Amino acid sequence: EQPISADTYKTTLSFFTELVHLLHPFMPFVTEEIYHKLEERKDDLCVRQYAKTAEADKNVLQKGHLLKEVITAIRDVRNKQQVKPKETIVVQIDAQNESVYVDIKNILAKQINAAYIGFTQEKLANAITTIIGTDKFYTLTPQPLNNDKQKENLEKELEHLKGFLQSVDKKLSNEKFVANAKPDVLALEQKKKSDAESKIRLIEESLLTL
Repeated sequence: EQPISADTYKTTLSFFTELVHLLHPFMPFVTEEIYHKLEERKDDLCVRQYAKTAEADKNVLQKGHLLKEVITAIRDVRNKQQVKPKETIVVQIDAQNESVYVDIKNILAKQINAAYIGFTQEKLANAITTIIGTDKFYTLTPQPLNNDKQKENLEKELEHLKGFLQSVDKKLSNEKFVANAKPDVLALEQKKKSDAESKIRLIEESLLTL
């Protein structure tokens, strides 16, 4: 066996030190013993301060949230179309900003069992249209497309969005609410209105193609 390098030893020691520190609240006596066995120390684990955590990367969190939304929506399409788990699908994305999908495309393909994920700016026939945010997802499955069922689903979503938009408009037309609302709350409601209007427009465009 080759001897362990000093850097490897130091890294391993640091890893186990942090590990026993995290376990300490749940296993105080055992971890305290291990802490001192790992290396000769003068301090005790029970008074050791945790390292400050770095600020979360908002960009990574946003991509994770988007990935979760898309996976859920496309899996729902697979289930409704009764696509078998082993069968692959093809997904084409009509996105306002294609770059946001570059880093998550490979993970997405594995999670929804897609043979191919690409980008398009054209309306695709014989594909199931899904609206997520302000982007369109066209899913091609092995099964024949049921246009009537897709139309029914889009109309239900459209009805829901119109009701949601009406409630937001009602709130924003309330002078008392607008006058007393904090700027960030007001901005959030305005964003809800804008997003709902965009999604309604996309669904209405999709319905015209069916």
